[in-house]
Amino acid sequence: GARPGPPLGRPPSNERSFRGAASDAHRGRGAGMALGRCLGLGLLLAIGGVVPGASKTLRALTSGTAGASAAEHPPPTPSGELPSKEKEGGYNSKTAACNACKFFATGSCAMYKTCICHATNAHFEIVGLPEPTDTNHWHWACGGEGGEKYDVCFKVNELYQDPFGDKLDPNNPKCPDDE
Repeated sequence: GARPGPPLGRPPSNERSFRGAASDAHRGRGAGMALGRCLGLGLLLAIGGVVPGASKTLRALTSGTAGASAAEHPPPTPSGELPSKEKEGGYNSKTAACNACKFFATGSCAMYKTCICHATNAHFEIVGLPEPTDTNHWHWACGGEGGEKYDVCFKVNELYQDPFGDKLDPNNPKCPDDE
């Protein structure tokens, strides 16, 4: 049989605007379809070149003409040894957590240039509960934004040491600045 046409005053579903799809989603009808149309529009805008020169810049970086300095400097060798984690996922001391932070942060130029190692003990006393036997459950972070319970790992002289307590060599930097 013949399919009935769209309701009066409404265009067929394949001609509806995104506004119509969004209002359907608001009413609980076709939420998946509305989401699909919105995602499709976002993908179209991303691929369609909202920024006209972006594709040329990407090609230049991948062809080796503009990104040569990144290829010349491999990631640095991490400093120290990576301590093992406890079965609960933390480290058994502040020193171990700080050394883990140092290991990971010194093995990546992005982290090396931005990370200031902090550590905190995730053990907190809770009134009314018995004291657990394991009270050392240390974790590290690349900043103290977690609050006052995060302590700086390495006290350094910034003139002679990097943020991880290693000696700086101005003639052979671990992560040279791009030129």
